[in-house]
Amino acid sequence: MKNLSNPVITLWYRPPELLLGTTKYSPKVDMWSVGCIVAEMFRRCGFLTGKTDSAQIELIFKTLGHPTVQEWPDIHEMCPKWRSMEPKTPEETHKSRLQETLRSQSSNPAWMTDSAIDLIQNLLAFNPAKRWSAKDAISKADYLYEKPTFKPANELYMNFGVDAAHEMSLDTKRNAIARQMQQMNGGGAKAGKNGSKPPPPQR
Repeated sequence: MKNLSNPVITLWYRPPELLLGTTKYSPKVDMWSVGCIVAEMFRRCGFLTGKTDSAQIELIFKTLGHPTVQEWPDIHEMCPKWRSMEPKTPEETHKSRLQETLRSQSSNPAWMTDSAIDLIQNLLAFNPAKRWSAKDAISKADYLYEKPTFKPANELYMNFGVDAAHEMSLDTKRNAIARQMQQMNGGGAKAGKNGSKPPPPQR
């Protein structure tokens, strides 16, 4: 297909070529998303979290710097919106702050090794032709073959707030549902046959 739909991929994971208006792209758009997700795994929260298309591309530029024609020769042909966003002076040009951003915002900076940064940088390459594919990442990323950092099981933090995932089992939640059912049935629980209590609300 010569032309594809442009507004695809959830905003936080949308690559710059889509945000800059291209309708000709490859599976490399998904590898940008993978790079964002890998960064989030280190940070334990969102990485590039713009609220609008314009805010998202500006956040990308502030974090990764502005792309250049040297690294992305066909950017003008591929991305129709780039001409209006291209910096006019060196003072307007953002430099990449990706390394310092990843290290400063990591939940554990020791985990953010040089190899981890290299993996993320190559997945977040502006030029799709230079962005790593999944096959590239498997064969070239040293991070995937590093000796892992780990803790013994008895040192792991295991309080994951399981109650929040199973709130229907909590007494307060059950009581609230029972009150709602009573109100729906006329304001009070009615006795069943032979004076028995009504069955509990179905969940």
